[in-house]
Amino acid sequence: MNQEKIKTLMDRWTADAEFRRELRANPEDAVRKAGVELDAEERAALRAVDWKLSDQELKQRASKLFV
Repeated sequence: MNQEKIKTLMDRWTADAEFRRELRANPEDAVRKAGVELDAEERAALRAVDWKLSDQELKQRASKLFV
């Protein structure tokens, strides 16, 4: 995933509790509604996320993956 997409999603994740809830319920739809287009590989990576983790755990994992 390119850096611009990552920054957009991380900024939204940090600032918007409703977006976090939407991601947990339907990640691909939430990302699309956020205006971020994902390719097939990026969509697969999004589906592979364990959305049962806490917000803090997800943020830490994302930071490690994309830094």
